[in-house]
Amino acid sequence: MTRTSLDDALWASLMLTMQQIPHAWKRDEAALRRFVEAALWVCRTGAPWRDLPDELGRWPSVYHRFRRWSVRGWWELVFEALRPALPADGLVLLDSTTCKAHRAASGAARSNAEAECLGRSRGGICSKLHACADGAGRILRLVPSPGQHSDLRYAPALASGIPARDAALDRGYVSAKLRAAFAADGCAVHTPPKLGMVDPPPWNQAIYARRRHVENLFSKLKDWGRIALRRDKTRRSWMGFAHLAATLINLRVAEFSHRPYCAGPLLGGGVAALAFRLVGMANTPKVAKAGPSRIRPRA
Repeated sequence: MTRTSLDDALWASLMLTMQQIPHAWKRDEAALRRFVEAALWVCRTGAPWRDLPDELGRWPSVYHRFRRWSVRGWWELVFEALRPALPADGLVLLDSTTCKAHRAASGAARSNAEAECLGRSRGGICSKLHACADGAGRILRLVPSPGQHSDLRYAPALASGIPARDAALDRGYVSAKLRAAFAADGCAVHTPPKLGMVDPPPWNQAIYARRRHVENLFSKLKDWGRIALRRDKTRRSWMGFAHLAATLINLRVAEFSHRPYCAGPLLGGGVAALAFRLVGMANTPKVAKAGPSRIRPRA
């Protein structure tokens, strides 16, 4: 995979998932791949739709098709199908990052800033992206919010339905109510206490140190121009780009990781991951075996 295109292994995983989406036009595989790479180009570069190269299609057609996929939730469906079913090492990591909004992001028709997850903080008009990651740095869930909202209010929605044994959170998630809710699901929360906190709860510093994975994850997400600087007026379009980038990040982590990759239930337990590995093996150059040694043993 280059910065703005897909290799055959990544495309095999995406294609197997998209073929199972009902009512999605997918008879022409080459045209479908060109559309996905056009959306990838815009998401990666952060350029306006009008700057789309001609070889990737007409920008009005690509934009309207991307918009339909975002409104119908198909980008999120692809992400959910290819994300890991279980967190690595039973560990979940919750955090958020603030994404500044471009001036073109305001003014959605028949809507308001709160509904489109636009808010104002000390940095200006912005949106916030809350993420749940596992111990291997793979994205399990993404939730948007206005920029001024706190992290704590979105913690239950991020971790809901994800079985975990431990959760590493920063001081923004210090709450006795949240700790009790996680404990009811069999998950221990590891959060450093706030300064001056009376009778702080126990926490494991080694587990908390693994929060570096979610921080590195946000660095990868913000390498995508349309996520670091939001240009989309609607929440659905912006999250369409976010789910596309998250899907490709997860596939790349699975490619370079030795962990077994289990896809979600839509693919029947890892069909796309199997195709991903087979195509990757097919593209791996073969190493010639060494011939017999010419060095004769001593008499």
